[in-house]
Amino acid sequence: MTKNGPVRVVKVGGSLFDFPELAPALRVWLSAQSNARNVLLAGGGAFADVIRGADQRFTLGEETSHWLCIEALRVTARLLAAIVPETRLITTLSQLRTALAEENDAGPIVYCPESFMREAEPALDAPPLPHAWSVTTDSIAARLAETIEADELVLLKSSDSPANIEDTGRYVDEYFPTAARNVRKVRFVNLKASALNSA
Repeated sequence: MTKNGPVRVVKVGGSLFDFPELAPALRVWLSAQSNARNVLLAGGGAFADVIRGADQRFTLGEETSHWLCIEALRVTARLLAAIVPETRLITTLSQLRTALAEENDAGPIVYCPESFMREAEPALDAPPLPHAWSVTTDSIAARLAETIEADELVLLKSSDSPANIEDTGRYVDEYFPTAARNVRKVRFVNLKASALNSA
């Protein structure tokens, strides 16, 4: 893939939408990072929780629930772009590739992965991500990072990472260790703690 400089995929955890200081904390954190094109991917958060609850009550099934959650990411992507208005919202992989190849860095990108998951991801050489609750935007961000040959993937969370990521389903999704195995570099950041430390 043609890109102009390093690329960083940043998954903004859905739990951070409950954090009133999300926008300033994200700005401060981004400004403290090494130079890179930042591609932000918003988690599903409470929207995904509503769908999970509906699946439990009405037995929607994992396939239906998966695509409802993917559709919900349209909302969270636009929500993140509204909260941090200096970003630009991009919705297709071709638009993203074009933006990353531009000579001038126009600032952080918020990427909505719906079309990526419907059209591009199933056609990749890697086995498609399972359409199951074992996959969340953690794994989607990892697959995106691999696809665009990002130099690193950062998962911004609301809490510190446990000692062994592979032993917990509460911090990352169950499939993440598999999804991220070809990603060049992975970091986990407690954005709330980072904001307190920089205050």
